Amino acid sequence: MPNHHRTGMLTHPSWRIAHSTNFENHAIARGHWIRERLLGGRVPDVPVTVDAQLPDEPHKTLRERMRLTREEYCWKCHRQMDPLGLPFEQFDHFGRYRSEESIVDQEATAKNVDKEGKSRGMIFTGVTVNATGEIEQSGNAELDGPVDGPIELMEKLANSKHVEQVFVRHAFRYFIGRNETLADGPVLAAAHQAYVENDGSMNALIASLLTSDAFLFRTFESERETLTQSSKGD
Repeated sequence: MPNHHRTGMLTHPSWRIAHSTNFENHAIARGHWIRERLLGGRVPDVPVTVDAQLPDEPHKTLRERMRLTREEYCWKCHRQMDPLGLPFEQFDHFGRYRSEESIVDQEATAKNVDKEGKSRGMIFTGVTVNATGEIEQSGNAELDGPVDGPIELMEKLANSKHVEQVFVRHAFRYFIGRNETLADGPVLAAAHQAYVENDGSMNALIASLLTSDAFLFRTFESERETLTQSSKGD
């Protein structure tokens, strides 16, 4: 694919399809994934009193239909997701690069009838894709700021030390089997250093974690953390 069409796994069709519905993109789900998996944030669950549905308006773009999430009550959480997911509107729900989004042409559809006045189907038109977005509240002032499309977003994330550290934190949780504590700071720092010094080697990262005291020894604090997580899961 052309260089300006793809960069990194988030522009790969498999990730795009995994975070789409059967018929359209899901910018909110994509933003939610980036916020929690790459930026280390936490987005609250949808309140039970909220009907989390976008209006059925085939004559409007997804960005236009997402206007509801801009309401004050919703925007408290959606501002952490929407600006991160909307740049990927540059692709359709199958992950194909596009410059236009297809919407229903209401006027042409209204005229598309047979002699008996029955509709012959919807007529679609193309609207230029708006793929702008923003990184905000990441905890890193150098990372925050507007982005003009998914390529710029991916480049900022890929070059961020903060995102690297979040990745190491997720690796720690997986291999150690619990969340990190303040006492695990030196272990995380050493794992990140090993990762960086070995040109992003996953082997070096895992070796650092599996030879650390956090993995080799159980402490009272880590045991309490494990029990706390288990009780929450129950």
